[in-house]
Amino acid sequence: MTPRRLIGAFFGVALLMGSLAGPAHAASLGPFTAASLLGINQASTVSTPTVLGCDNFTGTNGTTMAARAATVAAACANQVWTANVGTWTIQTNKAASSATASAVATENTATANSTVQVVLTALNTSGRSGGVVLSHDGTSTYLAAVLIDGAPNRAELRIVVSGTSTLLTNVTPTIIATNTLQLSRSGSNVTVTLNGAVIISTTLTAGQVTSLGVGARAGLFGGDANVRFDDFLVTSP
Repeated sequence: MTPRRLIGAFFGVALLMGSLAGPAHAASLGPFTAASLLGINQASTVSTPTVLGCDNFTGTNGTTMAARAATVAAACANQVWTANVGTWTIQTNKAASSATASAVATENTATANSTVQVVLTALNTSGRSGGVVLSHDGTSTYLAAVLIDGAPNRAELRIVVSGTSTLLTNVTPTIIATNTLQLSRSGSNVTVTLNGAVIISTTLTAGQVTSLGVGARAGLFGGDANVRFDDFLVTSP
């Protein structure tokens, strides 16, 4: 099964199986296993993530993402995309942005404290970038984790307040052909995970938390028309 189909498969199995008990397999999307997704909203002694938003971007080439309903409707009912900055379209069953600097598209996932994850492809060419956003207020304030292929490659954690971007921290990871990027926030604690390994862990100042306010949207960050986004997933906690 290709990575693009994993989200739909997980949610489809969850809907069909309901609360059926049995051994779980180890298939996963980043840190979330099939077992944990099957357990969403079911009684358990172990905390399981609640899905707040998702999309596998199945659709006709060139279709706009503005006002687009999430493809995995059963799992992410009522989730609709907003193109906050730039032009966003479906390209070969993946999301793509225009070359607009700091292009952003978001879903209203209704909480600032959550985890957003996406699979990025076609990024490992010099100068390309892409990432994810959290705590977006619907206009121009948010957190962003951005991968940048350059000399050297970088992963940056940024806070953007009223359109002004500030670099919080950065590292120099290895960027490969297909990358799973994850950004998590719990209050003032923020982590960035790349391909299953935590690469950034930091604490926001009280002033930064205040600046972010109650922004509760999550989504995609682009700026290169060649980069592709797939298997978008937002969970809480």
